Amino acid sequence: MPSREYHRGFDALLRKKRVICEDTDGESVHRRMDKGSKWFQEAHRDLDHFHSDAGIRDYVTQLIESLGSIYTSTATDYVRIAYGHLCLDYIASKLKRQQNCTYRELDWNLVYRRAWNLFKRKGYKRKYYKYD
Repeated sequence: MPSREYHRGFDALLRKKRVICEDTDGESVHRRMDKGSKWFQEAHRDLDHFHSDAGIRDYVTQLIESLGSIYTSTATDYVRIAYGHLCLDYIASKLKRQQNCTYRELDWNLVYRRAWNLFKRKGYKRKYYKYD
């Protein structure tokens, strides 16, 4: 999995594209998305419930319950950050395998561009968190 610095870089791209708000901190989302990655390595994306649509919604709902209340726009940002995390992991892992290199050796401009295209193609920039 790419280190957190690359995920922060993708968050910056999402801010620049106005997909998430300027002041939303995605660190807690990235910590949750990376949980279990040390044990399961790349398989954690398939084994972790929080890497699915329902899991992302469950995680944001848990966050809201633990914090008491957050703005709908912040909850939506968390959902979009989680999907961005998935896109970046997928593209970086794919390119790493294809190029037989380390994550540090990747062309991160290319990774970000492809991850952004995947994010758009899957419709994640239009995802919203809706309260029940």
